[in-house]
Amino acid sequence: MKIKKIAILFVLMIISLFGNISCNKFLDVPPQGKLTLDQFWKNREQAIAAVAGIYSNAGSCSWDFTASGNMSEKDMSPVEAYIYWGDMRGDLLASSSGKLASLQISKENVDNLLVNPSDVTTKYTDFYRLINESNQAIKYIPNITTLDPSLSDTEAAQLVGEAYFLRAYAYFWLVRTFKEIPLILVPSETDAQDYNVAKSTREEILAQIIQDLTTAKNTLPDWYSNSQYPRVRATRFTAATVLSDVYLWQAATGSNSVNNNDLYDKVITNCDEVINSGRYTLLPGSVFGSIFLAGNTSESIYEVYANALINSQSNRLNDWFGSLFVVPTIADPLFTATSDPDYRSYSPPPGPDPVKGAIVSYNPTTRFILKFTNTTKDAHWIFYRYPDVLMMKAEAIAHRYPDDGAQLQNASDLVNQVRARAYGITNFQKVNPTSTLEMDRILLDERGREFIGEGKRWFDLVRFASRDNFLHKEFLTERVIGSFPSVLQLVITPRVLNPDSWYLPLNQDALNTNLKLIQNPYYQ
Repeated sequence: MKIKKIAILFVLMIISLFGNISCNKFLDVPPQGKLTLDQFWKNREQAIAAVAGIYSNAGSCSWDFTASGNMSEKDMSPVEAYIYWGDMRGDLLASSSGKLASLQISKENVDNLLVNPSDVTTKYTDFYRLINESNQAIKYIPNITTLDPSLSDTEAAQLVGEAYFLRAYAYFWLVRTFKEIPLILVPSETDAQDYNVAKSTREEILAQIIQDLTTAKNTLPDWYSNSQYPRVRATRFTAATVLSDVYLWQAATGSNSVNNNDLYDKVITNCDEVINSGRYTLLPGSVFGSIFLAGNTSESIYEVYANALINSQSNRLNDWFGSLFVVPTIADPLFTATSDPDYRSYSPPPGPDPVKGAIVSYNPTTRFILKFTNTTKDAHWIFYRYPDVLMMKAEAIAHRYPDDGAQLQNASDLVNQVRARAYGITNFQKVNPTSTLEMDRILLDERGREFIGEGKRWFDLVRFASRDNFLHKEFLTERVIGSFPSVLQLVITPRVLNPDSWYLPLNQDALNTNLKLIQNPYYQ
């Protein structure tokens, strides 16, 4: 598939190296001057700059990977896609009516489950740019060790491992969003290449993602000596965390359940590596907001670096979540299900015991999410936090040992760790399910409370609803339908009953450009 014309390919690559978010020296690599393609991939500094650029672009709030952009009718920035693809189709985040510019109104179709192939929200251009940048790094960095002795084989392998991680992560977003997309593993370099590439199956894409993440896990360091790096650059434990998520998705959405026990074992093993590393902790509930506003905390596993004091590294999260996106009232019962004040809710503990908390999740009046309301506009977008690992392991245990009382208790202990932080007291209401089905309901609700506005909700609903050949499709349908006013529910219901509708259509421009692409079934 011809993602970009070769005439502008190298220009885009150079732009990517100096995106709008950086991290100390690693992401503050100075421009190398005017470069031609045959001058690049020659030395250690260029290798570092290339990988730094992929990280920067993966966390960009601008569709053109610049610091000055904002929401556009032309394309989807990566972070914007995380929100629209991962949250807006679910039940806990909605568009704030009348706030989008006229040329961007079609983006609200995601919220209304009325997406069509011409909508900008179906564009995946930036993700293939990330993939192409990763493919270039994977191909060229190993050769630099012979050209520049300052790049050791060990460091080259690590940088390539980071590129494998970033390619896998881009594909994981695409496969969860579109189900089937072209799988491209070589860089786009010449007009002689065939850019008409057919879709690969979900199973093929997931297999490649697992292969990439496994390669990354085996070459990435356990940690970095620079204290800023371990949360924003991939480590062995970052790869293990994402592998856990991929294995859960593979087990839930696959048509062959024979190997599911093996997949759940792999989830548990990878989660245990992260847990036993001792590198991550749950922060006290009273400082829950600092996870996002300060960043680089012991709870963060992988996040986007931002620091307004360095090169004006601001982002759009403060603007978007303070204007464009709101939490519907259907979310309120999540936080009133118990009488314990929740540090994550709109009514945190009033103090003095436990310590008084500030509203973090959302304001009950404005309905705006407050996790990213940093006046310096550099709140951190966090891809994975430690509670993710605890609850992914709990989910895997519950399905590896269905309805096993002792194992359900083990899973409950993990969820109760998250709850203990949330309530800040020892006598909080603990979960104690007696079946795997009950644990699923508990996990969906707990994940909703914990990760509201973090780009996870829709994928959680799809994963739980897809398991066992859609045995409990109501996990998604009831929650999504219930998030609409009663007068619209009869209209919405047919749109969500068909699981094929849970994936977005391929963009019409991509279909017009790539003659081998076939539209996803629901939209044909």
